[in-house]
Amino acid sequence: MQLYWLGYSSIKIEGKVGDSEFTLVTDPYQNEASLRFPKTVNPDILVLSNQDTELFNLEPFAEKPPFTISTPGEFEVKGAFVQGIQVDDSIIYRFVIEGMAIGFLGSIQRELNDIEIEQLGSIDILVLPAGGIAQKLLTSIEPRMVIPIQIDIPGIKTKLETADVFCKKMGACKRVDANKLKIVRKDLPSDELVVTVLERL
Repeated sequence: MQLYWLGYSSIKIEGKVGDSEFTLVTDPYQNEASLRFPKTVNPDILVLSNQDTELFNLEPFAEKPPFTISTPGEFEVKGAFVQGIQVDDSIIYRFVIEGMAIGFLGSIQRELNDIEIEQLGSIDILVLPAGGIAQKLLTSIEPRMVIPIQIDIPGIKTKLETADVFCKKMGACKRVDANKLKIVRKDLPSDELVVTVLERL
């Protein structure tokens, strides 16, 4: 599995199940003067963390619409398992890809309650917004690896927390900086939390 960060809360995951390869993308953002959503991204599966689709930039997919998920429920597409969980006005997701469980928290604004944590289940890799309640979410979910999203990069309109500040708040944990995460299940960390900070693709 390969995971990339596209900016804000948009990630791209490339996976393979048997002979079936697929690309999953989350939350395509509206273009800004200095930050534009990549036109070359052609996902098989598009996952949105809010049912209001007007919040997202769907124009790049007009010619070849992907299978789009924006509601709670369980879906299986091209061998990828996707579970959407309603949290107030947002939807958080559990992906199971190549035997690894990925939690995607989108733009979550509050802590999860016990029922929501149980629905999310055991998570290997947690993708969550930096800042705010990130530490509390990490404590309640206990992933093996965390990837911060919605981190500050030059030129964006919204002021966000930097990766350095996020990692400092995490305290004593291993940090890895990369342009992508390429991982198989056997290489997941087992004894310490790893923070993987991805450069924007």
